[in-house]
Amino acid sequence: MTDISKTSELFNVRARDPDNPETLHERAEVKLAGGDIDGAISLYVRCLTFAPHNEAIHNNLGVALLKARRFSDAVAAFQAARALKPGYVRALVNLGKALRELGRLSEALIRLREALALQPDYVPALINLGDACAAIGDLDAAEGALVRAAQLAPRQAEAHMSLGIVRLQAGRSGQAIESLHTAIALAPDHADAHSNLAHALFCSGDWQASWPHFEYRFRRHAHRAKLKTPPGMPRWDGTDTDIELWLLGEQGLGDQLQFARYAKLLRARGIRCVIACDPRLVRILALAPLGARVVPAETAAAAGAARWVPLMSLPAWHGTRPDTVPAAGGYLAADPQRIAAWRERLTAPGLRVALAWSGNPDMETGRYAGRSPPLAALAPLMSVPRVSFISLQRGPGEEQLDQVPFGAAIQRLPGLDEGRDAFLDTAAVLKCIDLLITSDTAIAHLAGGLGVRCWLCLMHEPDWRWMRSGDTTPWYASMRLFRQSSAGDWPSVYREVAAALAREAERAAP
Repeated sequence: MTDISKTSELFNVRARDPDNPETLHERAEVKLAGGDIDGAISLYVRCLTFAPHNEAIHNNLGVALLKARRFSDAVAAFQAARALKPGYVRALVNLGKALRELGRLSEALIRLREALALQPDYVPALINLGDACAAIGDLDAAEGALVRAAQLAPRQAEAHMSLGIVRLQAGRSGQAIESLHTAIALAPDHADAHSNLAHALFCSGDWQASWPHFEYRFRRHAHRAKLKTPPGMPRWDGTDTDIELWLLGEQGLGDQLQFARYAKLLRARGIRCVIACDPRLVRILALAPLGARVVPAETAAAAGAARWVPLMSLPAWHGTRPDTVPAAGGYLAADPQRIAAWRERLTAPGLRVALAWSGNPDMETGRYAGRSPPLAALAPLMSVPRVSFISLQRGPGEEQLDQVPFGAAIQRLPGLDEGRDAFLDTAAVLKCIDLLITSDTAIAHLAGGLGVRCWLCLMHEPDWRWMRSGDTTPWYASMRLFRQSSAGDWPSVYREVAAALAREAERAAP
């Protein structure tokens, strides 16, 4: 929510720079509206060298930083705007939104209620208050704020979209879908509304209707998920088969592992496939019997008869429904030599259970803040007898092994996946254990793709692919799901997992 009302009166300073400050501001607005977020940020920062006391520019810079998902920097920009003008309602609302994205929910609620005290019927404040209330699980307050926003501004797409999300969280999928359809009718190109409708349709089980809306993910995440398309190569329209088809990896490592299965399906149709993926995944995907050549994403491709398609668009081409998911029993492979080497190292007695608890921290924002539990939440597992625990956590989260009393009881694996390649050793270890217990991480997709037994622990509002209920998933036959009953309630999840693990250990005992 930018503020352009003061562009002429606040640029009295003229520097010796060839650019006029007012023109710089206007150019920044154009770039932000056109999706050039980095360009907009650069111009806003330059504007502030000419007008450092302009609260509107600080606010607008914060909006651009929000779009760039630089939430901490956005908070600083909005706080600077408020310091210059304490009653600046737009900056207060934007600050509340940025704090919510960071998971600082109590602070977000304070700022949004402060804004509404100044301007009780300010619709953006009501919408963001609804989003923040939903984030803490107060769905009644969230729906009340959003219904009020929709009444005040019935043609405001964001109000109907957020109302749809809250109604989905409340388990009223029919009403949720209706609200989201209303949002799209008001704003047909609204990427967030389409993406949230896709999520609601996935959760309702209507996957066929969801896939077209899922395509809006590129507009929604344009700044951080740009697809590197081969120059001069057209996109595949889904019909030609006498071609070389480049399957372009997108989003995270887990997404690429999950959807690589479709290469095998295409090869069965006679299509020659090339998987262009994150360089870290080249070797693990090359081991899989997918019938595809695997190359790093930045590999140059000769045009010719080749075509490209986003990897995550292939379920739509296949018309994937919950009952037609391909290769649910497994489609990845581990290196036999590495399996043999790790089997010699993993000699602990009892049931061998691998653990992973922390996913990509960059995804721990907004709706998915709290997706990963702290290691301390896994404490109930440690009391289960006849179980040996092994850590597969790498990178962020691994330091928690030194911060919990039971860290020494979990075996660490020095040398695991050292170097630039991901998951070569992890895949081999998974083939040597009895069970993986993990949160929503890339390792979960690796285990499912390998056909290894996996217990997946999910937050109350999980990602679209896990839907909203049930303890199984169509994507992986070897996976069992454990779900939070309420937002943030990891203790009950791991008590349930510990009880199930005790039964498992009892059955496995000699």
